[in-house]
Amino acid sequence: MRLLGRVGIAGLMCAALLAVALPAQAAAPAQADVQQKVASWDAAAARLGLAGSLWEPIETAGLRRAGRIAVLAGNLAFANGAVAGGDTFASVRYGTSRRGFVISEKWANTGWARQPALSSRMAKVRSVFVLLGSPGTQVTLTADVYANCFPQRPGKKPRPVPARFRCTRNDVLRSGGVLTFTARPAATTTAPGDTSIVIQSTGMTFDQLVRVARNIQQVAGSGSDGAGSAQMVGMCRQMVGGGMTAAQADSFAIAYGYTTRVGSIDGVGLAVTADYRPDRFTLSTVSGVVTSCTYG
Repeated sequence: MRLLGRVGIAGLMCAALLAVALPAQAAAPAQADVQQKVASWDAAAARLGLAGSLWEPIETAGLRRAGRIAVLAGNLAFANGAVAGGDTFASVRYGTSRRGFVISEKWANTGWARQPALSSRMAKVRSVFVLLGSPGTQVTLTADVYANCFPQRPGKKPRPVPARFRCTRNDVLRSGGVLTFTARPAATTTAPGDTSIVIQSTGMTFDQLVRVARNIQQVAGSGSDGAGSAQMVGMCRQMVGGGMTAAQADSFAIAYGYTTRVGSIDGVGLAVTADYRPDRFTLSTVSGVVTSCTYG
C-alpha cells in the first residue's frame, strides 16, 4: 500500500442538496466501466486510476470495516492532464447500522456514480477546522457537520430546512450525523486531485465523527489492481473514438502516467514481450488508427 500523508478537509455540499432526501443507491452510470467490490482502499484507488486518489480512515472509533469496498465508475474523459468528466464512487461501512459510519468518496471533479443517501431532516450543526500537512507546510481547511434533527411531518412532502436552523452537537448522537469535506494534499506534488468525501454516522458522538475525518490517510492505487482501471478504459475509448494514431495515443497515455505499445497492425499480431505491466496499453491499429486496447 502506498500512503501519501494525512489529510485535512474542506466544505463540499450546497444547501439545495442538503435539503432533499436522495435515493440510497442511484442508478449506475450509463456505461459502468468498473463495478466491483475490493478488499482494500489501495485496490479501490487502483480500480479508479492514476488521475485521482482516495482516503482511508485510520481512526475509526474502534469500529471494524464491515465488508469490501464498493467501487463504481464510468464515462470518464480526460483532457489537459486531468479528468474532465464522468462519474466515480467508492464506499464502505465501518461498524454496524446501530453504531458506525459509512464513508463515501469520489474524485472531486467527477459526478457521483452513486449518490450517498442524505435525509431531508439534515440540518447544520457547525463547521470545524482541520490542519492538513506536516509542520511548516500545514494548511487550514474546513468541514461541515450536520445532524438529522429537523422535524419533518410523516407522510408529507419534506419541507426545506430554514437557512438559520441549527442542530446541536448532541443531535449527532441522538439522530445521526453527516460530515462533508473535500480532501486535498498539502502540496500538489504529493498526489493527484481532490476527493469529495461524505461520512454518515449512527450511534456516534460529534467528537467521534470529527475525529474520523481528522485521521484519514491518502491512498493512491498501485500494483496489479490498476490494469484495466476505469481511467484506462475511458482513455482507450477516447483513443478509439478520437481516431488517434499510435503516436498520438502514446503521447496521450504518457501525459497521465501510462505507457503504450502496439500489439497488432491491420489484423497481424506483432511479437511482444510477455511481461505484465498494469500501467500499459497494448494497442491494435488499422490503417494507422487505434481500434482497440488491452491492458497489462
